[in-house]
Amino acid sequence: MLVGSLAFAQGNVSMVNQVGTANGSLVMQVGLQNDSDVFQFGFGNGALIDQDGRFNESDTNQGGFFNYADVEQDGRRNDAYIGQLGFANAAYIDQNGRRNDAVTGQLGDFNYSQTTQVGRDNSSTTLQFVVANSSNVMQDGDRNDSNVWQVGFFNDANVYQLGDDNTALTMQLGADNTSYINQYGTFNTAWTFQTGNDHMSTVNQWGLGNTSIVFQSN
Repeated sequence: MLVGSLAFAQGNVSMVNQVGTANGSLVMQVGLQNDSDVFQFGFGNGALIDQDGRFNESDTNQGGFFNYADVEQDGRRNDAYIGQLGFANAAYIDQNGRRNDAVTGQLGDFNYSQTTQVGRDNSSTTLQFVVANSSNVMQDGDRNDSNVWQVGFFNDANVYQLGDDNTALTMQLGADNTSYINQYGTFNTAWTFQTGNDHMSTVNQWGLGNTSIVFQSN
């Protein structure tokens, strides 16, 4: 009886709930005590969850039409959340390492988000509202932090963090704004705020302890 209890405690857990028509979900779990929850309602939503390792957690919630979520976790104690409501939104989270945390929230139509984390204790939050916003976050190192908030139309945010303990914040409110934050080193901080339309910002930081604040408005 004790052996059976220990075996159950080490098993993977998956829950899929689907309400609607033609929703699809594929969950693959290899390892010990990985946990995946998928909830889909609407029409033609798709989810792919691939967990390889131990104690990884993935939570995916989709409502609407033709939304797609993809979570790839390789390592231990990674945590991924995707929430989408609308039409044809797409979110990708790829985690390779330990204790990485990624959140993607999309409300609207045709929004796209890609988050890649390699290393340990990285944190990324991406929130997108309205139509056709795009975000690409790449974190390679330890304890990097990225926050992307987009409200409007056709905004584009790009964050690349190579190193440790870097912080990036991107806020876009309007239409057709573009932001690049590239951090190579340690303890760099970059904040970019864009309100209005058609702004373009690029921040490159190399080294230790650099700070940048960009504010654009019209």
